[in-house]
Amino acid sequence: MTRSFSELADAGAPAVGGAPAGRAYAGESQLERVARRRLQFLDAGLQVFGTTGYRTATVRQLCRQAELTDRYFYESFENTEDLLVAVYEREFDHLQQAVLAALADEAALRDPMVAVERALNAVFEMASEPRVARVCWLEVLGVSDRVNSVYTRNIERFAAMVVAFARRQFSTEDIDETESRMLGIAMIGAVSQPIAHWLLGGYREDRTKLVAATSRVFRGVIDGLRSEPGV
Repeated sequence: MTRSFSELADAGAPAVGGAPAGRAYAGESQLERVARRRLQFLDAGLQVFGTTGYRTATVRQLCRQAELTDRYFYESFENTEDLLVAVYEREFDHLQQAVLAALADEAALRDPMVAVERALNAVFEMASEPRVARVCWLEVLGVSDRVNSVYTRNIERFAAMVVAFARRQFSTEDIDETESRMLGIAMIGAVSQPIAHWLLGGYREDRTKLVAATSRVFRGVIDGLRSEPGV
């Protein structure tokens, strides 16, 4: 059977202390090859989970998409759920970084509504890629307790970022920690539901309309915070 370049490069590579020796082939070390193959599977996972879905995906299908053998799948992942979590966390991290960049803009620091609109633009721009939206807002739901935990942790982390932004802009001493946390999660819900509707509806609405509509929700919260005593 003809073997791939990766298999030929890795074949017979001695291990030191149970770890790959790191022998270089074509200027690429063992660790670099492992990282490259992992990235290939992440990209394959985004394609497969984001189009045909996670629940029907198989290791064989993912290997075919990545153009690698199952040996290399199990090199980085225990099962398809492992890959789903990795793809989801990668895309969610990209989303959070895009929002942080929008919030750090000088104009956004001066005006909270400018910050909101730019952050929402960043979110809906990412969600306009159907594969990303499907993985982050649909495919991870209800898979297992483990995946639910990962999803909840990321939503709470994102909500904490929203709360931190609100506290930087307004005095929120009258709102306790629990209420602040729930307010942040409610704001995330005000974005997540329109994204899911947008995706499932075939992106009928213009992105600017979704940003404008969700901005109104955030404006209501901001006006409410401004009207609080001491704000």
